[in-house]
Amino acid sequence: MRALRMLRVFLTATLVLASSGAAVAAQSARALFETAQATETRLRESNSRSPAAWTAAGQAYRAVVISFPRSGYCDDALWYAGGVYRDAAGRFGDRSFAVRGLDAYRLLTTGYPTSKWVPKAFQEQVRLLAGRLDDRDGARRTLAMLRELRPDAPETRMASAILEPARSPRRSARPSAPAPETPAAPSGPPATVENIRHWVGESHTRVVVDMSRRTAMKEGRLSNPDRVFFDLEGAEMDGSLGRREFPIQGSHLRRIRLGAPEEGVVRVVLDFSSVQEVTSFWLPDPYRLVVDIHGAPLATVVAEAGGASEGEASPEGEPEPPPAAPAAPGEPTTAEPTDSGYSLARQLGLRVRKIVVDPGHGGKDPGTHSGRLREKDIVLDLSRQVRDRLEDMGFEVVMTRDRDVFIPLEQRAFLANNAGADLFVSIHVNAARSRRARGLETFYLNLATSEDAAEVAARENASNDGLRVSDLPDLVDRILNHERKEESRAFAEAMQGSLAEKILGRSNHPHNRGVKSAGFHVLLGAQMAAILVETGFVTNSAEAKLLGQKEHRAKLADAIADGVARYARQLGQSDLTTAQDPGR
Repeated sequence: MRALRMLRVFLTATLVLASSGAAVAAQSARALFETAQATETRLRESNSRSPAAWTAAGQAYRAVVISFPRSGYCDDALWYAGGVYRDAAGRFGDRSFAVRGLDAYRLLTTGYPTSKWVPKAFQEQVRLLAGRLDDRDGARRTLAMLRELRPDAPETRMASAILEPARSPRRSARPSAPAPETPAAPSGPPATVENIRHWVGESHTRVVVDMSRRTAMKEGRLSNPDRVFFDLEGAEMDGSLGRREFPIQGSHLRRIRLGAPEEGVVRVVLDFSSVQEVTSFWLPDPYRLVVDIHGAPLATVVAEAGGASEGEASPEGEPEPPPAAPAAPGEPTTAEPTDSGYSLARQLGLRVRKIVVDPGHGGKDPGTHSGRLREKDIVLDLSRQVRDRLEDMGFEVVMTRDRDVFIPLEQRAFLANNAGADLFVSIHVNAARSRRARGLETFYLNLATSEDAAEVAARENASNDGLRVSDLPDLVDRILNHERKEESRAFAEAMQGSLAEKILGRSNHPHNRGVKSAGFHVLLGAQMAAILVETGFVTNSAEAKLLGQKEHRAKLADAIADGVARYARQLGQSDLTTAQDPGR
């Protein structure tokens, strides 16, 4: 039945688009997708009341799938086509639009099962079936498929909520103090709060609010009990999220609540057991609000609370700081200055104990490739070797992934923060449009200072939602304070020096591409010195051959581990065990 359904969708779309087939075939998948995006943008900006205009926008996305069914743009096109039809169904109350949206989402989940959009597409199917199409049995069957595929995904929880009776938030849970005055919502179509995601750690939690677009925001904080709220102006809630509570287990963040204090405003409330610091920033493509919450470890919170119930006020006073970390390997000596003098970390005598090693990409995201060589496989093997060498030196090492799994970029910095890491090293393989490009380079987070640095950042960021470098300056200014930026630069210099010496033989080698800065998404929000290492160009035949050799990867692992040790010595650590030869 599923195959027949897919065939029906395909044939219907083919007939609709037959008249323009010749023109479509002459275009590339990318050009068609960009045209469809421009069509949708004009449609939404014009706030059109013409059903034909909404139909044309959906068909523009479907043209990508019909013309280039194996293109990497197809799943994105189906996702956005489903959104156009879904919103048109709500705007015009037309069941046929809901059916088209359902077809788009179903073709996405069946035809492109590895797409990042699959969980969301299942959630939207449940929403349409249970709502505008009044098919709750179909919604339950679709939900069962989602539960089997992604039992722990937030989309599964949200889809389950659609089929459950709505609950009103308890009065005792509502903020007891008035929120700041909220100005009128901006003109134009409202932004939609589409989803809430979160990752929970011992003393750090990251909450991500997925939005259809960026909107004006007001932030407030209340106490007794601790809670933070964000008023999103000119916004509305997705139907599956309306006025609901989402309890959080095993965290200083107790629950997330959604409400609408007035028309055109969505309020996101975060209830805490304790809170020490809250930071927030926006990420684009697609837009989402990222909130980082730092609090006391859960065991400390419970001890201080003395068994207080959820409705009681939090205990007065600041939570006790976490216990001091054990001493790092080696005894302190005299710190070495860098070219720019003694940084704040050197002045304070800070030390390196725990390193997070991040193998780039993974799972459904292979990264760049050349023949059978895939970036995700190369960097995983390389990162494992780096871990072993650092542990031999006496460092504690945490891997963001130790197998072939997909991890969103925004979760990687969260893992490093939650681990209490002192350093974060993300390891990658490079690529370029020119096959002559080759060499080694190390990046830290700042605005891109060259075209090739921006190109590398754009490629690495594209693995997760296509983050645009042009949107990064305000993010960098808000997230990265001066000390972390300078420490990351110093760490990058130590790492690049080691790579040049151990791999190239000298610092002035023509393949030493040096230290650069760019807006890498994976480094955003890291609360420690953080760098990204590009270990060679897989698009260069000579370097691709080297990257495929175990011996060369062992040399790279030695160099990266030595780069960490060099930086630690600059901070005043000594007596670190030298990295062993790979044949030990």
